[in-house]
Amino acid sequence: TADGRRILTADEGEPREGYGKNTTDPKGSITIIDLAADTVSQADFTAYDTLQGRQKLVDQGIVLKKDTDPSVDLEPEYIAVGGSNAYVTLQEANAIAVVDITTAEVTGIYSAGYEDYSKVAVDIDKKDESYNPKTYASLKGIRMPDSIAYYSVNGVEYLVTANEGDAREWGSYSNENERNFGKGKTSPTGQITAENSGLSGKVVFFDTTDYDGVDGNATDYLFGGRSFTIYSVSADGIREVYDSGNDFESKTAAYLPEYFNCSNDDVS
Repeated sequence: TADGRRILTADEGEPREGYGKNTTDPKGSITIIDLAADTVSQADFTAYDTLQGRQKLVDQGIVLKKDTDPSVDLEPEYIAVGGSNAYVTLQEANAIAVVDITTAEVTGIYSAGYEDYSKVAVDIDKKDESYNPKTYASLKGIRMPDSIAYYSVNGVEYLVTANEGDAREWGSYSNENERNFGKGKTSPTGQITAENSGLSGKVVFFDTTDYDGVDGNATDYLFGGRSFTIYSVSADGIREVYDSGNDFESKTAAYLPEYFNCSNDDVS
């Protein structure tokens, strides 16, 4: 914290050995170490493990693994501190939690929102060597923010998130759904095809079959938002005020066109 009194940690609790009867998915939590008082407190998400609590999150569009308690499924990723609150990204759930630092209680969980690719053009063809952004009526990006920062301007508090996206690949489990349009595959909903999109290569979609909070029948989802988002903070929660859309993509294509489709394992 700014006054140096407390240290906060995001205790992610990933199920590194996968899901199953003989494996454990640890609870996610936030640890608050009070250096002045020499105490340690824990904030977790067990209050949302009731049927009503879980459904409230799902109704907001927060992504939760089916038949799993939120206290286990939610995985704190990164923390920003502002005043008496901590703001914690829950990346895989596409959410931001608010924690009262003094009481060590989670006071709210809010959806980070989605990129609407029916309105924002996106280039999802990795095989194509050119930048060719298009809109898709059925497609959204699950922002899944990683890092988060806090700042204030003229008394108004803001959060800004880096919308990385992240798949779950533990043991034999994966929630990726790779579709090869060059081999006649379509998007998971069937609404995006090689014929109506011009796609000719592989696209990795989010596999909705094992999750609540998403509509896999009507919508195709990508991991991440390829953007940053700014939210205003109030007593009622957080509200989106700005999103960078496809600015990162368009500027990367303009400044570094030869490397637009490079990745961590393919720099060509």
